Amino acid sequence: MDSTYTGAYGRLKGLRQEFLSLGFIEQLEQKDIDEFVKALSATGYRKEIDELSALYKEPDLLEVVINAHMMRMSRNSAFAIPPLARNIVAAFIGRYDIENIKTILSSKKLGYGVEQTEAFLTVQRNVPVGIFAGLISREDYTGIVAQKDIEGVVNYIVRFGYGTPLLKHLDEARKGDISNMLMALDLYYYTRLLDAFRFYVGNEGILLSFIKGLIDIRNIMTVIKGIELGGKDVKGFIIKGGDMQESRLVEMSQKKVEALAQYMPFKIDDAFELYKGDQFASYFEAALRRELYKKYLKLFNESGISAAQIVGFMLRSEIERDELRRIWMGKYYKVSKERIEHMGILKYVV
Repeated sequence: MDSTYTGAYGRLKGLRQEFLSLGFIEQLEQKDIDEFVKALSATGYRKEIDELSALYKEPDLLEVVINAHMMRMSRNSAFAIPPLARNIVAAFIGRYDIENIKTILSSKKLGYGVEQTEAFLTVQRNVPVGIFAGLISREDYTGIVAQKDIEGVVNYIVRFGYGTPLLKHLDEARKGDISNMLMALDLYYYTRLLDAFRFYVGNEGILLSFIKGLIDIRNIMTVIKGIELGGKDVKGFIIKGGDMQESRLVEMSQKKVEALAQYMPFKIDDAFELYKGDQFASYFEAALRRELYKKYLKLFNESGISAAQIVGFMLRSEIERDELRRIWMGKYYKVSKERIEHMGILKYVV
């Protein structure tokens, strides 16, 4: 047994005490905007609120705070990762680079300025070099956001590897279509994640199964978006390595969204019912993630000392971030109660 895993295990056990309880989050849903911030200030989020309240105002403040808190929790959990497990954990965390680049590309397309973009980035704040060294730094993000257009962004991020798969889609982006760029980023991320996977202790099999499940969800969402775009050919954007065969996904892409229930890896009839009255594709992604996380998060926690347990902790931090974000954005931007409620995941996995 690698003793560094033992250190990580002890750290994770202590850090789990910092997660907000489901009951507390449900209480937040009932509070108004002012009470929401006040209640959150009485928790471990106080550190980020104190550090960032002089730099940001609502609603951006809460977005920055919950992102920074998630990154701090993930950073602390990654303190004692053994060298051979470091690549898979770093590849997993790369999801935030992908998230950020998508935000920047979308902002450039919409003509948003620097101030309207920076607050929505999940970046390292006062984080020393270590496990997160593989992520794009806060300073580099400042340089990326400062680029005048999408082409400048793509050229800037070539040095990090992310820009190369986007170069072939520049002509489409110049015409205002960045959908292929966004799908290419997902393809790059999941391919890199699979390449980084290795067995180390021997019980990482559940982590590999989880990654395959994530790939299936991404492929399903690519199919759904292709259907919504009028039957767009998605074959070139299907990510290899999932459990669903490419032929099955191509077959799905030739159907209507309402006819896809039989193809799904999980029973998500509620998402199809919601979609009938509100053509909001994110219902499907939320429902699929809910079922996948429900299946694996408990297994990660009970897996013993392994990379899977560390990734599981980071995933739990991300779920909390997403729960707070959906509640806050729902209150501030007055999103329909039905949408907000059905985007929730935490109550199904704890």
